[in-house]
Amino acid sequence: MEQPNCAEQSPLSDAMRSFQGAIDRFDVEAAGRLGVGRNDWRALRILVENGPQAPRALGAALGLTSGSVTTLIDRLEARGLVRRDRDPADRRALIVAALMPARRAVTVAYAPLFAITGRLAQRLGQERSHAAAKQLVDLAKLVDWARDHAP
Repeated sequence: MEQPNCAEQSPLSDAMRSFQGAIDRFDVEAAGRLGVGRNDWRALRILVENGPQAPRALGAALGLTSGSVTTLIDRLEARGLVRRDRDPADRRALIVAALMPARRAVTVAYAPLFAITGRLAQRLGQERSHAAAKQLVDLAKLVDWARDHAP
């Protein structure tokens, strides 16, 4: 992989990479404490944050093939972290739901982050906190755009 041209780097891109690295390290540690792999942790986070998902939707969110997501769900189900249910909207289809141990693990892992960002939001005040949140959302959209336009 070709290294980015130093002339193209900026304090903002350096800060974004630093922030991404911190999030990656956070997630790796959280996954390790639960004794699961990174993709398993990401799947649990998606299920806890967004509710039950069809395996296909979960696979798409994780960038996994159908076979890989089936294996991932099998692992998590064997550990008592998720269960497969019939989709109430289509009894022929399945959905995957996070169970209480997974919900608890995600909640516990993110509690310190939520606490510190809550304190930061109070310190910034409502207007500056909303502005900072908008900047983070905009930066996430830029990263998604870059992903979609990568060679």
